[in-house]
Amino acid sequence: ALLAAAFVAATTPGASAQDSADRLPFTARGNEPFWSLTVTPEGSTYADMEGLTLTAPFTEPGTVDGALLYPTAAGPLRLTETLCRDSMSGMPYPFTVTLTRDGADLPGCAGDPARLLAGEWVVTTLDGAALPKGADVTLAFDAGRIAGLAACNRFSGSYTLTGEGLSFGPLAGTRMACPEPLMATEAAVYAAFARVTQFDIAPDGSLLLKADEATPLFTATR
Repeated sequence: ALLAAAFVAATTPGASAQDSADRLPFTARGNEPFWSLTVTPEGSTYADMEGLTLTAPFTEPGTVDGALLYPTAAGPLRLTETLCRDSMSGMPYPFTVTLTRDGADLPGCAGDPARLLAGEWVVTTLDGAALPKGADVTLAFDAGRIAGLAACNRFSGSYTLTGEGLSFGPLAGTRMACPEPLMATEAAVYAAFARVTQFDIAPDGSLLLKADEATPLFTATR
């Protein structure tokens, strides 16, 4: 009871109800020890590597120092809209979380990585080099689909995000002929897509599509 009272006193219930609704549902995860916590408008479900499962009805979060604080089945979960990278896979996530469980603070990441990709981007470098003059390359991500301009022709296709990385399905494009510098850039764009295995967000907010930890295949800005 004392802990519950302290939680209520330290937070402002309902102050960020709209902010909370915009983020639901989400799953938070942590490693070493592994744990996961899914929060939906109906409730929260916690599971860990010991096989423990806990559930509880949804309770509106409060706010503490600009963070959302959710009462959950496993304890209070603090969520901030700060980029987080999974400690094992390196996958970026839109939210950083801390679950306080049995007096211990368990760090983790939350949200859908696709949230970071969503929207339109303008490519500034390809395989580490600036694009040739007049070669416009754009990317637009939306719900498992990608579309854009590959220097000459427009293209569209699918992409897949897993817990380990990012990959693109076959891309279909229009067949307009362009001057050779643009056609060469277009061929390089398609070749780069085939090599992408992961993505990241740079400190300046740029999107990086990569094959490994070396030079990005694509660098793009909003």
